[in-house]
Amino acid sequence: METGMGIGTTDYVGQIVEGDDGELVLREKQGAKLELGDLVVVDNEKVEYICMVSKLTYGSLIHPDRILTSSGSVLEGVNPRLEFPDKDLRIFRQVHVKPLLEVASENGKQSPRAPRGIPEFMSKARMASAQDFSFLEAPRTKVFIGNVRSGSRTLPVEYSMDGERLLSHHVLVSAQTGRGKSNLVKVLLWEAMRHGKFGVLVMDVHNEYYGTTTSKGLKDHPDAARALVFYSRNPPPGQQFLKVNLKSIDPEDLMGVVEFTTAQEETLEQFRRQHGADWASALLAVNEEDESFKKAKGTIRALKRKVCNIFNLRETAAGYECADGVFDLGGMGEETINDMAQALEDGKVVLIDGSSISDDTGLVIASAVLRKLFDRYDGYKSSGVLKEKAQVVVVLEEAPRLLSGAYGDNVFSRIAREGRKFRIGLIAITQLASVIPREILANIGTKIIMGNEMALERRAIAESAAQDLADFDRIIAGLDVGEAIVSSIFSKFPVPVKVPKFEDLAGIGRGPGMEEARAQPAPKKRYF
Repeated sequence: METGMGIGTTDYVGQIVEGDDGELVLREKQGAKLELGDLVVVDNEKVEYICMVSKLTYGSLIHPDRILTSSGSVLEGVNPRLEFPDKDLRIFRQVHVKPLLEVASENGKQSPRAPRGIPEFMSKARMASAQDFSFLEAPRTKVFIGNVRSGSRTLPVEYSMDGERLLSHHVLVSAQTGRGKSNLVKVLLWEAMRHGKFGVLVMDVHNEYYGTTTSKGLKDHPDAARALVFYSRNPPPGQQFLKVNLKSIDPEDLMGVVEFTTAQEETLEQFRRQHGADWASALLAVNEEDESFKKAKGTIRALKRKVCNIFNLRETAAGYECADGVFDLGGMGEETINDMAQALEDGKVVLIDGSSISDDTGLVIASAVLRKLFDRYDGYKSSGVLKEKAQVVVVLEEAPRLLSGAYGDNVFSRIAREGRKFRIGLIAITQLASVIPREILANIGTKIIMGNEMALERRAIAESAAQDLADFDRIIAGLDVGEAIVSSIFSKFPVPVKVPKFEDLAGIGRGPGMEEARAQPAPKKRYF
């Protein structure tokens, strides 16, 4: 037996028999049973190559005619005796592996980098282990995502990223329904809350982030009292009542959320110029028979209908009122938008219970908060104190619709394009990455890719990833629930991970012992 770098007696799983700098081909050792996504390591003098299995094929040194004849005789029962012994070395599996990382060792120091060479011909490969990632260092503001995964095996190696860089350069979470997107986002939010320096705005459409009396959520975080604010129509004790004054909403907040004609946009702008914060009340008070509005009668009527639908307003004998009580035309809820923006600036997670309001209503509220925050952060940037402010990020469930420009520009697409300059980022969650414009996809620094069986979506992600994922198509299609590949401009290679179940993470997330408990049974904590 030979030994690898820092490894004891080694059980090899294959040997290089052909390939190039883009793909190596191994002859698999009988019984190794490698699978797609497995990480293998090829040791050379002072250098080890970490590779991922990307394709499996059969190999044979027996003439094809003989194989077909023998197969037919056995299959048809003509001669059921097997002609080839179980250990016949003429029949084998070929394992195609993608070199991910080249780790050089010199003077006791390991230096990882993208592969620049290839291993020696006929070099042997072994399964990757936790020790192969000993070069990884703890980031400054650690946000744990999961454990490094080799195929179906989860290694005792934590995968974390620097929260400042991760959130400022945007995150895309892409997967089909049921592959663990929401669980992953809850894990990210749980981690962000530990630092108290990341403001996160979340429209909780399905009321799945805060938690209930029977299910764990962010309310169970040990720092929830200082790091979490929850707005709801029916808030639990200690949380905030969701009441927004329409004076806090600007026509700009509706753009990109609701579709308007050019004439309607111009009319909204006219009301804003003439009536300021009272634009909505003034619009609703218009008498369509008034001579000054006769030419725009159809536009006014359509705008009234849309505004009433968005804010769930109904006309009564006393005037207009909000049917669900969320919006107010009087004096209540005037500070709600400001309070949300301030909480984000203070590094808190702001959850808005969207389970009892329409998606458009929630997005308009989020737009108003982000508009207010942009104004504040723009001022901080001008005065040179922006770096002292919390990094803010918005979780965007309807990423394709809001980033595709279908209804025109909005605050969300602005964040995608220039938010980094203002310390405002986004976590875009989607099943349909192909709908998002390419320039926005390219501007997203980290892509967390979960299982997706749609080839078009896999291609869209691969083409915009920070690393070459051309050989990962089958791997991505076969990812199970909670499995992901993280491609980031801050990582030297695409990292396969297993995201923990949020309930497991929340169950042990109590106080300073959380890190050690979560890392078990790791011999040593490892980070990216």
